[in-house]
Amino acid sequence: MKRYYRSIIFSKTPLKTQYNYRNIFQILPIDSNIAPTNPYAEDFPLFLEYYIDFKEDEAIVNIDILTEVATRQKKEFEIVNLLSVLTNHRFFKYQTDRESWAIPTPNIGYDKLDEEARKLFNNQYSSWSIAGYMYPGLKNELDIINFTEEKFSKTNLLSPYYAYFTNNPIEKKDGEIQFPETITDCLDSYFELSNKTKHKVKSCIYLACDGIDIADRKRSLGFLSFISAIEGLVGLEVSDDEITFDCKSCNAIQDSPYHCPQCGKPIWGIKTKFVEFLKKFVAGSDNSARTYKDIYNLRSKISHRSQLFTGDYELSLEEKHLNIERTDWLMRLQTLQLFRLSISNWLLYPKKRNN
Repeated sequence: MKRYYRSIIFSKTPLKTQYNYRNIFQILPIDSNIAPTNPYAEDFPLFLEYYIDFKEDEAIVNIDILTEVATRQKKEFEIVNLLSVLTNHRFFKYQTDRESWAIPTPNIGYDKLDEEARKLFNNQYSSWSIAGYMYPGLKNELDIINFTEEKFSKTNLLSPYYAYFTNNPIEKKDGEIQFPETITDCLDSYFELSNKTKHKVKSCIYLACDGIDIADRKRSLGFLSFISAIEGLVGLEVSDDEITFDCKSCNAIQDSPYHCPQCGKPIWGIKTKFVEFLKKFVAGSDNSARTYKDIYNLRSKISHRSQLFTGDYELSLEEKHLNIERTDWLMRLQTLQLFRLSISNWLLYPKKRNN
């Protein structure tokens, strides 16, 4: 028995039309005359529609409410995180523990306040606030029995694939959400994975999304999350079974396909596997390989030498410092896009592991 749900999710770029994935889920703008808007908002609310197929012998009225909520949460997070790595846009839900002191801003904009309203605004008290998007009548608008029929004018939702991920993939408040032309094929491939492989892929996706969420505040940890997400995919593509050990307790290596370029001894070849994976699933030029090596070397410096991004521990407006911060920002963005490209290409690759 299918039960349809509609929830509110958010994006950092406005959505002007709707996307329906094979009637499995759908995202669309909130087209409501009573929904609030705000000129200062940087989180744009959307509707997410999907269904859960309960067992045929399980009447809806008998479903445990906690089980239903947990199932919905799991489904919603899977969808928003999938969309966040298969596109250039972070889709997300507000967490129930997202609370803070806050000062409400006027939904009509500060400049449109009359004198009395401006006086009230300038003399208000902060309130302890729960993050959320609500308005009277919302409950009724969330009740659906099927997917909303297409009602938005067609826009250029799909873009050429490689250029999409590499040509200015930045969230824009005054922009418009677009998807790569491969989005449906990638989703098809993801949902066809075995449960075991899907679990591993999902872990990589969640790591990347965690990195997106913290990259502006904890730059080094965000970067490491992107690297770890790529390494998770490397582990799916390249098996360690080809390495033999002298001692399994300390992992002393007896033989390996990878060898130290200086002494010739067998090694794990972690960086080599990282580089070869990206050469296979992103770009294989010598310049690209050098970039992959630079990224992995930086990962090692952060992990093993505590060499953090400058912005994590130093604040300065000097031009030299700002140039370094921009270079570091580009490195983080480049690494995120390498993950997005590699997971899309890996999902499209016909011989991927599915054990």
